[in-house]
Amino acid sequence: MSGEAGADPTASDLDDLPGLAAELVRIETENPPGNERPCAEFVVEWFDHRGIDATLFEEPSAQRPQAVAEVGDREDGPTLVLNGHTDVVPAGDREAWTHDPYAGAIADGRLHGRGSADMKTGIALAMVTARDLAPEIESGDLDGSLVVHAAMGEETGDPGTASLLEAGYGGDAAVVLEPTGFRVGTRAKGVATFRVGVAGAAAHASHPDEGANAIDAARPVLDAIDEYDARLRERVDDLVGRAYATVTELSAGTDSNMAVLPERAELLLDRRILPDERFEDVETELDDLFAGVEREAGVETDRELVMHYASAGIADDSPLAERLRRLSADRADAPTEPWGMAAATDAREFVERGIEAVIWGPGDLSKAHAVDECIDLADAATGLEILKTATREVLSES
Repeated sequence: MSGEAGADPTASDLDDLPGLAAELVRIETENPPGNERPCAEFVVEWFDHRGIDATLFEEPSAQRPQAVAEVGDREDGPTLVLNGHTDVVPAGDREAWTHDPYAGAIADGRLHGRGSADMKTGIALAMVTARDLAPEIESGDLDGSLVVHAAMGEETGDPGTASLLEAGYGGDAAVVLEPTGFRVGTRAKGVATFRVGVAGAAAHASHPDEGANAIDAARPVLDAIDEYDARLRERVDDLVGRAYATVTELSAGTDSNMAVLPERAELLLDRRILPDERFEDVETELDDLFAGVEREAGVETDRELVMHYASAGIADDSPLAERLRRLSADRADAPTEPWGMAAATDAREFVERGIEAVIWGPGDLSKAHAVDECIDLADAATGLEILKTATREVLSES
């Protein structure tokens, strides 16, 4: 049964973690283009049927809403946020998959499909945790409140989590439920992607000297970026690694006659940002880089920011990080040393607002975005017990 085709959120087989996670995988939410509505509606209906307040939040996009659920009273103690995103990267060639990426197949103790690791199972963990702990929170046995985010647009840097926080669905601490293999991430790289244009002058290829080939003009630009990247690699964060500047796309002449010199070349520049680097400083470095190559090579360039994910970092010995390390070591034999993610996550949105946020969850990060993405359901069950215990401990501290 496909979630988008009409899954019943009230069905009893969706009360257990494997069944719920599998149904979330069946709801296709590829981004781009961004098709989160069916999943957000499902999450809200699932919570509503189980007596938990949930809202379909239609910001920043009414076409791509988010789901948010709340248990407990913020005035009674700390608030913990469990954050996940409903969008997934495209599955690509479905024929390359062993299991249909949107069948939600369970085989050999694993849940298979796009989003199984990143991060529909994480959302299911948050949902079941909220449902299971709701009686203790509402009776006052646990203080404070629990908030669950099922956010939109994380894969393409859309302000899903940011809009939820701006609307007041924040807290004192947060767990961003990425597949980390139970390692606890306290830092994450940021990334900025720029579209860089290099000007030429069109001319017929039979008279090339009458124009200026933008491909030739791009050569010194590419060389300058390579030199910049070599310098950046000397900057190293002990948890997340090196800074980089990488050209990930180059195009020229694709929209013109094959016998015409291209009048413009465009490239995408991917700049990985360390936790101690500021985006403003990155932009200044690029201003200097392109001004220098224009001056030295006599070329003309322009630059446009396509996407920016801020880097993030909190103290490695933060209380929430230490708690999850201890529980993950005890129950999943996870490493206890500090760790960071080389990729960007929505943890940045919490950290920017002064909220203690860690990146944690079951699942193998190498499976995310890959063909035959899957997650071990025994690990998911262990993750549920760890998350419930950690939540109880946080909400026991008033």
